[in-house]
Amino acid sequence: MPALAKIQLLKEQMPKEYQSISHFVEHALQSIDTLVEEHRKYTAAQALYGDKIVGSEERLYRETVLDVREQLLLTLEKTVEDLLHKGDKHWNKHFKDGVE
Repeated sequence: MPALAKIQLLKEQMPKEYQSISHFVEHALQSIDTLVEEHRKYTAAQALYGDKIVGSEERLYRETVLDVREQLLLTLEKTVEDLLHKGDKHWNKHFKDGVE
């Protein structure tokens, strides 16, 4: 499922007063996408000027970016779960300090 569709689905599950959290995640993912695009252009410019691009470093960069994106979505999911189970004494919270 694409990230924005997943965020929208999670947003619909949240109580209204907490839906702004999903906006933060959307903006963070857009910022990451912008950063990746700037990096791509910079790398392309370096290659045009004859600098050697190290493939393993680029792969590591991409994997790291994907991991960060995944963690943002996972954290949002956990936050939504904690919000939905608020007040449930049998629920093991993901975030011990709460989501308030």
